[in-house]
Amino acid sequence: MDISLTGSGYLLPMVIIGIVVVVVIAVVLFQRRSKKRRHSEGDTGLSRYPPRHRLDYQPESKPIPAIQPAVTSTPLARTVDVPKPKDIDLTSTRKDMTESLAAIVGKYSLSNFTIATADGLIFGSSGGDTAQTDAASYSEMFKNDPHIEIPGVVLFGLTHKGSDLIGIVRAKTQPPHEILQQIAADTKVILNWWV
Repeated sequence: MDISLTGSGYLLPMVIIGIVVVVVIAVVLFQRRSKKRRHSEGDTGLSRYPPRHRLDYQPESKPIPAIQPAVTSTPLARTVDVPKPKDIDLTSTRKDMTESLAAIVGKYSLSNFTIATADGLIFGSSGGDTAQTDAASYSEMFKNDPHIEIPGVVLFGLTHKGSDLIGIVRAKTQPPHEILQQIAADTKVILNWWV
């Protein structure tokens, strides 16, 4: 019996093996391409294509009812107008930094103004009974959260000659952002004048 490699008995198994090899290569290439696509999409699990097992109709989801605005019979309270800053000299006619800070209080119609160090000591104050307590408590609060909101008190940070300072403004009405920027600028003028 003569067995030849070119015989018809070996042709069929060779064709089947060739088809299997081509299918395996195609599957591997498809998986690599899918992996690259997921990687390029940030691998968030989200794809441009919706999952095949998800149906558009989802009986467990319910529509969100529209929220109706509440109707009140009383009109909304008007916002209190902040007085305009007065034209007051802050430095040249003052005998010390305390008088200059008191002038800021008068210029912007504030209740009290204190400058504290980052470790809670008074750097300067317009006076008042709460200056020491304000410096100790609000400087710590400002270090923990510079955007903290405290009713009746506004905090801002500034740096003078390499020292981090906290401005503590007590006011009956919340000063707008523009006024607070003016207070910070005037504070820097006072610090440069006296320190």
